[in-house]
Amino acid sequence: MNLRRNISRRRMIEGASAAALATAAAATVPAAMASPEAATSGPGLPKGNWRIDTHAHYSPDVYNDYLKRYGLLGAITGAYGPWSVDRHLAFMDQYRIQASVLSFGDLQVTVGPVDDRRATARAVNDYARDLVQTRGDRFGIFAVTPMPDIEGSVAEVDRALGDLDLDGICLLTNYKGTYLGDPSFAPLYEILNDRGAYVYVHPTGPEVNPAPKLCFGPDIPAGNNVFEYTFDATRAMTSLIYNGVLRDSPNIRWHFTHCGGALPFLAYRLATRHSAFPPFNEVLPEGPLTYLSRMYFDDAQAFTAAQLQPLSTLVPADHIMFGSDWPATRHLYAADNVETMPFLKGSLPLLKAGDPEPTVDEIYSRRQRIALERTNALEQFPKLRARIRRSGSR
Repeated sequence: MNLRRNISRRRMIEGASAAALATAAAATVPAAMASPEAATSGPGLPKGNWRIDTHAHYSPDVYNDYLKRYGLLGAITGAYGPWSVDRHLAFMDQYRIQASVLSFGDLQVTVGPVDDRRATARAVNDYARDLVQTRGDRFGIFAVTPMPDIEGSVAEVDRALGDLDLDGICLLTNYKGTYLGDPSFAPLYEILNDRGAYVYVHPTGPEVNPAPKLCFGPDIPAGNNVFEYTFDATRAMTSLIYNGVLRDSPNIRWHFTHCGGALPFLAYRLATRHSAFPPFNEVLPEGPLTYLSRMYFDDAQAFTAAQLQPLSTLVPADHIMFGSDWPATRHLYAADNVETMPFLKGSLPLLKAGDPEPTVDEIYSRRQRIALERTNALEQFPKLRARIRRSGSR
């Protein structure tokens, strides 16, 4: 079955130009929105809600019902607490976030029979459409797919980016040990490339769990999100690069979390393997760094100089964006964060000041910070940008 034949020519043409629209959108919005520095008072930051959060999670009832069917609801409520639109908006207002682009974390819709996963993905994305239609000035959404079901995912991508008009697609770093560069995913990348899609990749744990208890001892309930998320993102990016996905599907814009995991540290080491092992050059004679520089990243739980500076040496400044990882990080952003983490005093979000990442000021100018926390995201999400403009916000 040729899945691509089921996609209309009109939609393919629209999608192929999506990446160009992200840049062109800047010419169609008010000056205050295109240059938020105009909204600042002297050398300060913009007033009111102005940040764009590219890494935030949600858990609507339709998704909770799916998790409940498989005994997994506690995994989400334990991490997020009870999620609601009003609760999320309250957090956004506290930290001067104008809009959040919502996604699912490491479970997504990967459990259960394929028919249930397809139906759940459709129902969740329908909810997302309704939320965007009612509060599209405050929320963007990455659509979910029933991956690793390729046929169902291709159909849902076509619907989500077409009829539902959502902002992008979310995927996981691996599916039962199959990483994103696997050739079996080619039909999915064909439609994503035709659409010029923005693809947000959330890490999950590896298929072979390294048993965190071996590192932390039996009394600390450490999971994959401590270390393995960052390492699995590194595996996924390497898989995409060395299996030719970025070369063969250049219109897909890939977004990875947490300042790129371990890859900024390992990138040079990876590149030097080309001098020692000829197969590296046979597969990728141009080396990995060019492709790494094309990716986009957020700084969720990675907003200090130790994480941002290495990443900044590898990718353009406009490829790095703000991410809160809320509500999984609700304790990090709480009013008592200094009491629970006194050893991080000076590096924590400041609730009273409405500043989610004050350490950014140590390495970025105010203009650069505004780009990191606002402008860079708006350039990649023209649909969100247009909705904000229609709402009358800057």
